Amino acid sequence: MNLSNPFPGVVAIPTVVTTTTTTTTTTQTIPEYKFKRAGTSGTLIAIVLDESGSMNSCWDTTIVGFNEYVAGQRVTTNAGAAYLTLNKFDAPNIKTVFADRPINEVPLLDKNNYCPNGGTNLLDAIGYTIKQVNDSLTKKPRSERPGVIVVITTDGAENSSQYYSNQQIKNMVKAAEDADWSFIFMGANIDSFSVGSAFGMNTLNTVNYSTAKMSGTYNSLSSTTTRMRSAKMAGASTSDIYASAMFTDEEKKAMGDDK
Repeated sequence: MNLSNPFPGVVAIPTVVTTTTTTTTTTQTIPEYKFKRAGTSGTLIAIVLDESGSMNSCWDTTIVGFNEYVAGQRVTTNAGAAYLTLNKFDAPNIKTVFADRPINEVPLLDKNNYCPNGGTNLLDAIGYTIKQVNDSLTKKPRSERPGVIVVITTDGAENSSQYYSNQQIKNMVKAAEDADWSFIFMGANIDSFSVGSAFGMNTLNTVNYSTAKMSGTYNSLSSTTTRMRSAKMAGASTSDIYASAMFTDEEKKAMGDDK
């Protein structure tokens, strides 16, 4: 898949890569992306939530866990304002439940607004969310921009995306991190570290979770998010946050990650 610029409004500068073998020479254009720099005026948390059919096995517990996460972020008092965006993916759909909503105004999940079905268009959902967040930052003066945390959760591997490749997402994640956005990748029933590395995640911001431990997963995610929000408000860089504010061993254990 090769889109010249799948992000209207985001500058894509082509990089030409030439590969030579003993018999052929091929040229491939790989876009480079530039994103608006995140700030310190609160934190925008953008959650990419798996709503594919396989999530039926943890339908109720995902709803409960997500709502516990929201409750945990609402009572955080020392990390500045928080705004939440929620995008669900169930191929061929990507649905925004709400965007840039102050944390105290976020509607809770229930069986009306979270209904697992469809396939796993994970790459498309990540690309869509990155564009959406960048559009939000573009509308704000730099002094009013929040920090950015993008949380990606899936219980299965990519199988349905139509618009974005691993390499495109990897390029975008790198460019976003260069603009001080931060990412968390959480995977269940897959090798999260292998899958995450294919689109730019590293071992520090990747974690396995168990769908049998959704409450522990979201409570651990809430604790990590709070630390990241505090660090962003203090002006910490993404690299520093990855090195010091991510999941503790106890939190990983509560999520079912034994690595």
